[in-house]
Amino acid sequence: MCLSLIRSLHISLAGESISNGKDAKQSSTDDIHVASRALDISYLNSGSLTARGNLSWWDLDLRGYFTISNITLTARNSTVTHMTNAYVEVADKDISLCSDVQAVWCGAVPHGIAPGEKVTFTCNGIAPVRFVRVTRRSPNHIPLAIGHVDVQGEGATKPYRSHYKPSPNKKMLQPFLATSATTVGDCGIVCHKHHSCIDFSYSATAPTDDNCLLTDKALTSVHIKDNSWTTYTIYCI
Repeated sequence: MCLSLIRSLHISLAGESISNGKDAKQSSTDDIHVASRALDISYLNSGSLTARGNLSWWDLDLRGYFTISNITLTARNSTVTHMTNAYVEVADKDISLCSDVQAVWCGAVPHGIAPGEKVTFTCNGIAPVRFVRVTRRSPNHIPLAIGHVDVQGEGATKPYRSHYKPSPNKKMLQPFLATSATTVGDCGIVCHKHHSCIDFSYSATAPTDDNCLLTDKALTSVHIKDNSWTTYTIYCI
């Protein structure tokens, strides 16, 4: 494994951003500074901000499995000490929910980072991951503040067998793919092969050209009266 860290006020590494429009959450939120603000460059001045705590974290769900090329954290233009010594990890599952997470430590933000400064982590050789987490421990209960987070990489196949929890009488609203499947198992295999698929809906009696619906977004299924549809959500084991 090769691990490196780059500090620069101006360098921007080329590559495809895979973090834009994805889902972010954090351990707590101070006022309006929600986790998603750290993914929007227009909020660079204020970014995301947790409440005071001894263990604060910010978590990004990439909504699929990817090989990461680099992760860039940009300090806010104010209260930059709130990002000092924070460390970055990547994982195959949600660290806050799952007990069998394969997490890899990528590096820590150095002390004395300047306003607007970028810190880029490269974690070469790491297996495909889905989650990026920034964590900060503070005995003085100083919050975690992040100006902007950018993750670059490319799609990869899921690194392990998928397991899904069924929810009867639920169907996808806006699937990114509607296809046919002979059985629910076949539909699950189709979902597994698409690195961005996290949930799917299946019906044994719907027309065979659209009885398998795949989604890469959370909370896109609704309850319906047709009990032939079931939505299957990936979960931790």
